[in-house]
Amino acid sequence: MKKYFIILILLATFTSCENQLETFPTSSIAADEAFKNEGDFTNAVRGAYRAMLSGSYYGGALQGFDVMTDNLIISQKGRLSQQFRHDWAYDPNTGFAAYMASAYTVIQDANFILANIDLLDEGDFKNNIKGEALALRALAHFDIARYFAKIPTQSSDAAASLAMPYVTIADVNDLPSRITVAEYYTNLVADLSEATTLVNDDNGTFQMGKDAVNGILARVYLHMGNWQDAIDAANEVAVDVEDRDSFVGIWNDSEVPSGVIFKLQNNNVSRVTLGVPYSQTANGIKDEYVPDYALFQQYDASDIRLAGYFETSLFDGLMYNHVMKWYSSISTTSLGVVDAKIIRASEVLLTKAEALAELGQDGPARDALDAVRAERYFEFSSGGEVGSALKAAIALERRLELAFEGSRFSDLKRKGMSIERSEFGDLADGTGVPAVFQTLNAGDFRFQVPIPIGELNLNPNMEQSPGW
Repeated sequence: MKKYFIILILLATFTSCENQLETFPTSSIAADEAFKNEGDFTNAVRGAYRAMLSGSYYGGALQGFDVMTDNLIISQKGRLSQQFRHDWAYDPNTGFAAYMASAYTVIQDANFILANIDLLDEGDFKNNIKGEALALRALAHFDIARYFAKIPTQSSDAAASLAMPYVTIADVNDLPSRITVAEYYTNLVADLSEATTLVNDDNGTFQMGKDAVNGILARVYLHMGNWQDAIDAANEVAVDVEDRDSFVGIWNDSEVPSGVIFKLQNNNVSRVTLGVPYSQTANGIKDEYVPDYALFQQYDASDIRLAGYFETSLFDGLMYNHVMKWYSSISTTSLGVVDAKIIRASEVLLTKAEALAELGQDGPARDALDAVRAERYFEFSSGGEVGSALKAAIALERRLELAFEGSRFSDLKRKGMSIERSEFGDLADGTGVPAVFQTLNAGDFRFQVPIPIGELNLNPNMEQSPGW
């Protein structure tokens, strides 16, 4: 990891300077000079958020990992980009090196802040900076683990299997080892729990405050199968679900972000094109990937998400269902340059609903589910589901709500489920060319993506995952 850290942190620094974030090289020499006042710490935190918006992280890559799932199939009119991921043909030489390096860059930035935090006077400012850094470190670690390692609920052997290194020191020369999944998730909970006691109640939508940290903590507990803890964390989130009338505007940044708890600001300065993994513009919308028609049919005609997530129109004489979720913003001049929405109130409510259902509390679980459904369907009335039907309804709503945000892979993985694409093709009516590879069986080693060969060569303490 040493070279990843050194090279990519310097790259992130130069990018941040171009974007007027006034950050600094996160090296031991620079740190002695950099942290002189509160403004330096503020800029350092902003730099970590900026690094999180990297194109190989929340700037499109993570959201684009839905191509590995049953939500999307490749478009024959596109460039056939990411086909190796779509076909589950990734290997240690091709795949996820940039993603891993970008996430660890955020971690390293957070660790430099934490290493110097005691230069600040005691008080609210210090507490908030520390809380944000801990939360950033935890979120980046979580995003690494859900792809590179097993998830605690995935299988009976998951807890004792190897996760990734959980890096808590700022030494760029450190060569850390992988730890167990159980230990890794314990560290996640520790960082996030401490952050909830430190961070401000409200840091605005573009930084993590108490609601965002609790929402992420609920997400982690869900992946651990700690149902009551997930409910308790979700109950600490005070943000209401996005209302139906403003829902479409959330995705083109035209509305005050009702229900959006935390997002990364993207604009004409940063110009990170989140929409590129899905489509471009070339005399119409040229798709890289289109929604699997089986998924598209799951959206009811009264579902506001149809307008927020899709457009059906011609390209090159053929009709396609285009993914529009990350396509454009009214505040930028470049297509695909939209704010990266990280966590929303609807996800938190669906997490709460799933956890309650797992504990057999059907009434409260359905209430949480209905709070989301009431803002998505016109003149909605509850289906009154119980038992397995309720669990299925929650799972469906989670899939519909979070489609194309990068959560589907880990949602299937944490439940120990296979990925099963339909036999529909890539055209708007389900005809056309279907996905060549349609099933990734539960338990397949490819649910844990490979450690990049460059990392193995640089770090003798790193072990490859089984099967690679």
